[in-house]
Amino acid sequence: MIKQGNSVTTGSSVLTPDDGLPAHDGTQLSKLSSVINAFEGGAQVMQRQLQEAVRAVADGTYRVDPIMLSRRIVGEALRTV
Repeated sequence: MIKQGNSVTTGSSVLTPDDGLPAHDGTQLSKLSSVINAFEGGAQVMQRQLQEAVRAVADGTYRVDPIMLSRRIVGEALRTV
């Protein structure tokens, strides 16, 4: 691929900005866009949960489930062995 001014040579053909993208590239960009949007949505949910936890800790209402915590500690210990 060789870029010349506002056009790109891809071997046998030249694409200009007005030509748009080949169908395959458009499909790949669409898939990439979907993946990025999914990550963004997940990040927003995680941010919201973190903000709620920070508020609960600040208010003194945050409670730790001792059974869940002990299971997590044991699970992590077994995974590292």
